[in-house]
Amino acid sequence: MRIFISGLFWSIFVGVLSVFCLAMLVLMLSPGFNPSADPADLPDPDKWWVPFAWLMLSAFVTAFFATRSLRGRLRTPLRSLTQAANSLAEGNYDEQVSPYSAQEAAPLVRAFNSMADKLNERIEVLSREENKVRTILAGMVEGVVAVDSYAKILHMNKAACEILNVSVDDPEGWHIYDVIEVEEVGELLRQTLRDGVERVEELKILKDDQEQVLEARASPLRGRDGELAGGLVVLDDLTQLQRLERVRTDFVANVSHELKTPVTAISGLVETLIESEEMDEETRSRFLGKIQNQSLRLSSLVADLLALSRVEARDEQQLELRRMDLKLTAMDSVRRAMVAAEEKGIQLHSQVPEDAVNVNGDEEALRQVVDNLLDNAIKYTQGGGGVSLSIEVEGDSAILLVKDSGIGIEAEHQERIFERFYRVDKARSREVGGTGLGLSIVKHFTASMGGSVGVESEPGVGTVFRVQLPLAAEV
Repeated sequence: MRIFISGLFWSIFVGVLSVFCLAMLVLMLSPGFNPSADPADLPDPDKWWVPFAWLMLSAFVTAFFATRSLRGRLRTPLRSLTQAANSLAEGNYDEQVSPYSAQEAAPLVRAFNSMADKLNERIEVLSREENKVRTILAGMVEGVVAVDSYAKILHMNKAACEILNVSVDDPEGWHIYDVIEVEEVGELLRQTLRDGVERVEELKILKDDQEQVLEARASPLRGRDGELAGGLVVLDDLTQLQRLERVRTDFVANVSHELKTPVTAISGLVETLIESEEMDEETRSRFLGKIQNQSLRLSSLVADLLALSRVEARDEQQLELRRMDLKLTAMDSVRRAMVAAEEKGIQLHSQVPEDAVNVNGDEEALRQVVDNLLDNAIKYTQGGGGVSLSIEVEGDSAILLVKDSGIGIEAEHQERIFERFYRVDKARSREVGGTGLGLSIVKHFTASMGGSVGVESEPGVGTVFRVQLPLAAEV
């Protein structure tokens, strides 16, 4: 409306000025015009004011319609530009203004559309970069938490939610201290937000009643002006890594000890034989027998280490899986174990189906699984006790059970007995012999054949080992 009134005013002003100038020009060009003439000789005003008034009215009408037409030509594109600008402000970056015939607004429309295109391109680039960063953060195994200067969460990836036990589905926008239960992480962020100093700490927290070790690295986030804008903390779960390091250290120590024992015994016996030239034949034979036993022990240890190394390397070419009868392999192992059971006065029983129980397995691996389970059961069962082997079929799985009436295993040790060289009672284990690798070999060979192994035990009552293997497809 203001544009219309302003245009109308200036159109009338220009029109009146033009009419006045035109009237003066006509007057000066008329034959009777004499500027120095007596006023009484000038034309009578009553004769020329009417034409002048008509000229003024014509100028007004012409200016009115010209201004109205100009307003109409400008109002539509300006209204469209206003709507498009509001749409852009709401986030509709694809908004465009259609071109109009009004030449006065065409440059403005083209400039607006060009601005909208460039803005849309930049928004798309930023959106792609944001999606890329979010995808990278979502795929990280480390937990990542970013907060602003008020400790409100800007981003928290899935790993951080799991490590910090966050139950909120979308924690963004929440206060960090309202969603995490680990006070140590909150305190670390609070210190970084206070002084802007990077910190690295090792935290020990309880999660599901188990100790978890975290490496927390807190860093400040700064804006373009260098001012502190927030904080970032990266959480690395070291629990499994430290456990593996502990297992590796124990393995090296145990291997060194297990190798040293027979080597030291052999060295001492040989040295005695060399120095005692007058040793009687009976004593010499006894020493040689001990050397042979220690050599067999050393050979057995090396063989078990090689077998365990082979299966842990997951060299599929070493395991030749084929269709085979689990019952035949198990009964062969029972016959081999019968001698050791009779020597200790242990009753060894077996119960297997009449029909074949076919599984996809490696003959040598399956033999070691059954042999080690039977050998372990006989070693830790007192004379007069019993050991049994049975095979069952459950659904699409074959179940091998080895039961004994031995000393049993306490619950706190049952999860670790499949670790290499792990012994519940080290003194008793060395007394009964063995390498300490048998159950570890059972676990790894069973897993390599697609199966699993578990244990149930009660101290003073006995132990049951359960091996589950998938049945072979019918042919």
